[in-house]
Amino acid sequence: MELFIKTVAFQGAPEEIHINGQEKLRELFPEISFRFVSEKPDLIYFLSGGSEQEAVAAMQTGKHFLLLAGFENNAYAAGMEVKAWADEKKISSSLVSLHEAEEKKILNDHALICSSLRLLNKKHAALIGNVSKWLVASEFPFILAKERFGINILHLQWSSLPDFMSFDPDPEFFEVFKQANKDSLTNEARFYSFLKHIVNEFNISGLTVECFQLVNTRNISACLALAMLNNMNIAAGCEGDLVSLAGMMLVQALTGHIPWMANVAGFNGSNLLFAHCTAPINLLDEIELPTHFETNKSFAVTGKLKMEDLTIFRMNQHLDRAFISIGKIVSQPRHSFACRIQAEIAVSETDLEKLLKQPLGNHHLIFPGDHREMLARACRYKQVQLI
Repeated sequence: MELFIKTVAFQGAPEEIHINGQEKLRELFPEISFRFVSEKPDLIYFLSGGSEQEAVAAMQTGKHFLLLAGFENNAYAAGMEVKAWADEKKISSSLVSLHEAEEKKILNDHALICSSLRLLNKKHAALIGNVSKWLVASEFPFILAKERFGINILHLQWSSLPDFMSFDPDPEFFEVFKQANKDSLTNEARFYSFLKHIVNEFNISGLTVECFQLVNTRNISACLALAMLNNMNIAAGCEGDLVSLAGMMLVQALTGHIPWMANVAGFNGSNLLFAHCTAPINLLDEIELPTHFETNKSFAVTGKLKMEDLTIFRMNQHLDRAFISIGKIVSQPRHSFACRIQAEIAVSETDLEKLLKQPLGNHHLIFPGDHREMLARACRYKQVQLI
């Protein structure tokens, strides 16, 4: 874990004051790697009064600042002044004392968030084809992902790419999907080789595919190939959903999980039914390969999800609002009216009401464990408001 820190003191303060402050931080928080910077800090450490102007010069909108101060030399008073200034300027910040930070592990949590979010900076992703026409709340200008999370999204049109049929079938593909006859999977295995080529050619960490054009015009689905990429830690979404792509990459950076991207297919009481076909292979047991749901062509992935307690996440198309909930799988049905992987998930009544009355879109991201606090802190840091 690494934190970018700016130490501030009264004008003309000797260098020794800064050195002593830096050494104190290293002593109190040995598990954190501190990088002391003059600009763009994650944290501002007040060493004395008279440091207010230097602190405010280093702060800007667009992220959350941690303001840290001890009780000596009017440092905490300076922090309070700057906190009040930040509130007036609508700059998100938190003021904590050294004692509070040590006792509550606040710096550790902040370091983990900042380090994880830096993983996204300068990452490349791709939209292959276009955003599906029905995803009217899941598209945004590519520059937004760059501004919000540092993700550079490339737009790769089908016409600019080699035909997937020119690729040899990937042998690993047949090893994973032994449930179907090898000959019947040949073109799907070619498409997986094609996507691996795209990942390597453009050095991307995530992608989303306009998949319905593929299945309608070429009679193969992207479902199996995307599930395989997700299993390889390449965030792979379908339908050209940009919001889900950004969310998948954010979740992966923060938690290490690539989530299952799923539709809200219905609800019963406080239980939500989610369904879709591209969960990472490592999240599934008892894998089967039925046809693609909407077209009854090619193949999709189904199986039993290997999770019980889970987190649900979704951002809006401006990437400035988010829904976060925890839930628990209560059943895994096989309804004929929904996509192939299905899970009935119990959530709180409050979260159910938020999701149904203030939906941010259709696709939601589902992954094992309770990661509410981590996601909430990351959203606060990036100025993403929770509904």
